[in-house]
Amino acid sequence: MTLEAVARSAMCAAVLATAFAFAPLPSEAQAAPAPIGHWSTSPAGEDLYVYQNGMCSFLANGRVTVQGRCSWNPSSRGGILTITYPMPLEPGKVRYNIVWINRQTISVWGDIMHRRPR
Repeated sequence: MTLEAVARSAMCAAVLATAFAFAPLPSEAQAAPAPIGHWSTSPAGEDLYVYQNGMCSFLANGRVTVQGRCSWNPSSRGGILTITYPMPLEPGKVRYNIVWINRQTISVWGDIMHRRPR
């Protein structure tokens, strides 16, 4: 290999190393906040209550269908709300796919729910 080829290879390696050193890192997606508050469909039929203290309940036609401790697994546009409730042998879990539409509106498994005053 000639001296000129070695110099060219070294120069290419330096340029490549510099390019990687200053390349922007991929940014992490911002996690969506938990849907704290009272949410309901319009017309009325389904209600979701998510409390700051980690408790949640889901009502259908005014009757509680599930109630218990909840956890939030966020994504960039929403997340999965898991309600864990007591059962005789082991706790039951219900997961709700939630997508934020705007600050006052969410979609829960495709059902549109609006934030209600406290």
